Amino acid sequence: MSENMESKPKVEEQSVTFTCGDFQLEGILQLVGKAGQPGIVFCHPHPLYGGSMDDERGRAIVEAAGDLGYNVLRFNFRGVGRSQGTYNNGVGEVQDAIAAIGFLRQHPHIDSSRVILIGYSFGGSIALAAAFHTSPAALVTLSAPIRLDNTDPTLVTEALRYISCPTYIIHGSDDTTVPLAEAEAIHAQLQIRKKFIRIIKGADHFYQNHMDEVCHKIFAFLVDNT
Repeated sequence: MSENMESKPKVEEQSVTFTCGDFQLEGILQLVGKAGQPGIVFCHPHPLYGGSMDDERGRAIVEAAGDLGYNVLRFNFRGVGRSQGTYNNGVGEVQDAIAAIGFLRQHPHIDSSRVILIGYSFGGSIALAAAFHTSPAALVTLSAPIRLDNTDPTLVTEALRYISCPTYIIHGSDDTTVPLAEAEAIHAQLQIRKKFIRIIKGADHFYQNHMDEVCHKIFAFLVDNT
């Protein structure tokens, strides 16, 4: 066994539930062996298009996070898997993300001052909106649209004025699902000093063959900013 493999922290996964209003939401919590490490909440892509906490991008981030000593909660939005409720046009899903942040901050194993939000696609938009209400230690989005279909068009744009944490916007240069212009608009409208945008050359909306690069960029950003 290599020295690098031996140095990786011990990790374990456990099924969890937490409350959001009248609903119970399900999640998988990955804990690293050492207490007092930072935690990440991962927000999955669109529930109406098959998005769930088992998303491939999320799993790649979870694996990289564990190797680097980060705890991670990935969870299902309302109406997905065993999470109660039904899809709520993004508004209820923001409340789900806020509840997930609260759950992680209350966990005795995790440093409550270093809880981070990461969201992919629809989940990135939800993370942006939730960050306004929760002030995470940092925020990362992958391929997030600035506007969600069938919901309040200001859900994200209003939040951008008030987000206060370091924020990293990641987007693929060849994304035809969410145009690159939306990432550029999010970056431009953020009012904070520590805002960064990274265009992954050759990547489409799904980051096939690019997740190693994405994970490297994410955790380099988090090491420098949390």
